[in-house]
Amino acid sequence: MVWKMSSPFDSGGGSERPLGGGYRSPASYATPVATSVPRPKARQPGNLIAQVGKTTKSKVSKDRTSESLERLLRIDDDLLGYNLEGGRVLLRCPQNERAFDTYIALPFVKGVTERESGRTLLILGSNAHHGEAMENQFEGVVRPEREEDKLYGNCVRWINVGDTKDGFIGLDYQPEAKATDGVALNLQDIQFLAKMLLEYGYDGNKKLFLLHPPYIREQDEGKKLRGDGWRTLQDYAKKELPKEGK
Repeated sequence: MVWKMSSPFDSGGGSERPLGGGYRSPASYATPVATSVPRPKARQPGNLIAQVGKTTKSKVSKDRTSESLERLLRIDDDLLGYNLEGGRVLLRCPQNERAFDTYIALPFVKGVTERESGRTLLILGSNAHHGEAMENQFEGVVRPEREEDKLYGNCVRWINVGDTKDGFIGLDYQPEAKATDGVALNLQDIQFLAKMLLEYGYDGNKKLFLLHPPYIREQDEGKKLRGDGWRTLQDYAKKELPKEGK
């Protein structure tokens, strides 16, 4: 799944093409184009980490060799606002649902969380794709040339728009997918992610949407769940899960 950003996932200058699983750079999010192909970075200890690039002249880093892996204590508003300097914000994309236009210009951050361990990686100040940043940081990640051959380990990729309370968390939900596709397979995956994000510093009232990457369009299943009262991280983390398919 690859997310598109205009740049909702990227900061300016990319063509509209998806992120993996469906997450593309904003075109709804912007499209990342690496300028070098360095070796994957050594594994960074800790359960909450970030790949961090330096922003210059309102642009995020495209040079992986200059980026670093940092261990984090928690997720806060300053951290999620880091990409503003690089112009990595949600932009208007014709293919996005117009209901999401209310979030335009809010900072955009890509993240990934491993099932069971809760190990979480944020991508800050960099136009790296999820798969690039995940190499060596999670077991089972394989990033070949062909998109269809990529493996994302035992992880769920997601995006953040806004800060810890305002804006939304977005992810792809595909019950028929493989565990290595980097998407939520069931409501238990979503519940686990919600619990981990609350533990790391998110506000319980932060909205969560099930989307159709590469664009920001809400899935029908997500709309149904919202209609039944499943709207926020707190809802998914603390309420008894409904039976899927009901």
